[in-house]
Amino acid sequence: MTRRDLLRLGGTSLIYASLARSPLFAHAGHGSAGKPYLFFNANHVPRITANTQTPMLASMWAEWQNQAPAELQAALDKFEVSGNIVSDFGQVLFALERSLTVQIVAPTEDRLASLIDAIERIIARPYWDYFRDGGTEILGIQRASFATVRLLYAREVLADDLSEDLDERILKAVADKGCQACYATVHDMDNPETVKGWDFDKEHAGFYDISMERWPMILGANNLRSAPAGALGLGALALRGKDPRAELWLKTATASTERFLKLFAEDGSFFEGLSYLDYSMRTCLPFLDAHRRLVGDIDWMEKLNWEGMVDYILTMQMGRTPEGDPDIVNFSDARRNVFPGWVSKVAEITNNPVAAHTADYAGHPYFFYDFLWYRPNAEKAPPSDQLLNHRNAYNWILCRSGWDAKDAVLAFKSGGPANHEHADRNHITFKFEGERLLQDHFGAAYDRRHDGWKMRGTAGHNAVLIDGHGHHYVDGVEGTNDTLAYANILEYQDTGDVIYWTSDATSGYIVENYHATQVQRSVIYAKPGVMVIFDQVNFRYRPQTVDARFFPDNRDGEAQLDVDGNRFTLTRPQARLHGLVASDCEAAPKLSRLDVKPETGDFPCIEVSSPVGLSHRIVTVLAATTGKNSRPPKLTVRQDKNGVWAISAPNLKARITPTAFEPKIELL
Repeated sequence: MTRRDLLRLGGTSLIYASLARSPLFAHAGHGSAGKPYLFFNANHVPRITANTQTPMLASMWAEWQNQAPAELQAALDKFEVSGNIVSDFGQVLFALERSLTVQIVAPTEDRLASLIDAIERIIARPYWDYFRDGGTEILGIQRASFATVRLLYAREVLADDLSEDLDERILKAVADKGCQACYATVHDMDNPETVKGWDFDKEHAGFYDISMERWPMILGANNLRSAPAGALGLGALALRGKDPRAELWLKTATASTERFLKLFAEDGSFFEGLSYLDYSMRTCLPFLDAHRRLVGDIDWMEKLNWEGMVDYILTMQMGRTPEGDPDIVNFSDARRNVFPGWVSKVAEITNNPVAAHTADYAGHPYFFYDFLWYRPNAEKAPPSDQLLNHRNAYNWILCRSGWDAKDAVLAFKSGGPANHEHADRNHITFKFEGERLLQDHFGAAYDRRHDGWKMRGTAGHNAVLIDGHGHHYVDGVEGTNDTLAYANILEYQDTGDVIYWTSDATSGYIVENYHATQVQRSVIYAKPGVMVIFDQVNFRYRPQTVDARFFPDNRDGEAQLDVDGNRFTLTRPQARLHGLVASDCEAAPKLSRLDVKPETGDFPCIEVSSPVGLSHRIVTVLAATTGKNSRPPKLTVRQDKNGVWAISAPNLKARITPTAFEPKIELL
């Protein structure tokens, strides 16, 4: 047996009772204000209680408090019948954290009994995750890591209400079923050459039709590194002096977390989008916070551009949803905003008043950390005006007319590949008067077997199709991993209220179509509501069609699309987008839609279609107006004998001169 095998074996033979109780975790719950803690202590209970009545958290608190203790047992009953760790065990853990949080503020004997029963049933489970290596070794990615953290949270919430025997059995389960599985996962990420073969267990074999041959490397370089590393770190802190493996686990967790933080760009941006930044921080930050207080031998503030990360969150905001929640620039698989708790924690540990403002401005609560960490009375400061026009390290361009709910926001996706990406190079999304007039569709399927997988392709984006096809995208055999599609910003000019740029996505298209010698998109944005889009596409030998698609938000079925000659409109209840098309290739707008089944959704679009040719230059002028019946402003496009385009629109006069490279853009 090798040293690696010994380290990765479960610890069922460890004699816990013979080891001294950890000074950190001798019932270090909220009844022990002076003792070290992972999540909270008695001094924090008044603040947690006050948080339940804040405008940010009051409605969520009411929902959680109304959850009867029996609902936790019902979730466990369902899980024990189904054995479904993916969905049903996940619901058990959510119900557990909700009930635990209510017990802090409004404890009852019935809830306490329910919680202790639930803990007994969870720790009695033979394993907490559905991933395996070599068919037998249990890995811990999401469910084992979540279970580990929730049980450690339970120890602090219940404190002296736990018997010494149950407390020791919780720690033993955390070690053997949580930390050991998370350690095995992180070890495999760091040493993929030792992996026998990741897969799902037999009960979950049909969850995805997917190859995991490269998953240790893929997951080790994305947000899913943070979950096992963070849980392993918290568990190791709890088990120091209690389990001989704890020091190795702590060393592994800190090294893995440092490695994860290197995935951020120097400017604090995160390559997988806002939702996955949120997931990463709420799984990694609890460990960082505890480690800095309890160990303190690493300066975590030097490991990441925290201020830049807050700026990234702000630049990815998109006003409010129809329900009043913070809306986001949902590039690729991003679906929801950040949780206010962890953003408040960042504000606290970095003394950044802009982060405190961001927690209120962008916060969309959901997890127990929101009650523990939210600080509504922290000093706040608004974002800098420099963020009104922002080009981040990934060449995503984000522009806005202001920070109010109905201010205009334009987002443009250039840059390189990333996990969870869509085929969205040179894709543009635009919101005006609270309406997504150019939509980035929500809810694309993660599984290639589902019809919603088509939503991931270029055909489902406000981008260019060549010969009816988009740029390179993965086939889904390995999941939603990164592609071979790159785009680069060739020029970017920010003059304040007018910004323009050119993005070259040729390398992404040439992977699938070697005739494509130039696929460029230039954008001129005159705030708040005028855009000029210049698509320049050239082919080597074979003439082909070019189509530029423009999708409005139609989730509510309220979008109306109309075409009249070379003009078109995209209409939503509160605003309208007027389009004018000009070209040197007979391009014209027509009605189209994404080809998916009705149950997947209805995604109508305007398709500016150019017939077969070797060279295509298409100018699309877009102007947004308030109200569904608003009249179009005056828009003109003229091309002179030298091929130069003159554009006139409200607040904008410009000239575009095509060249063999990027076009020359002049503001007049």
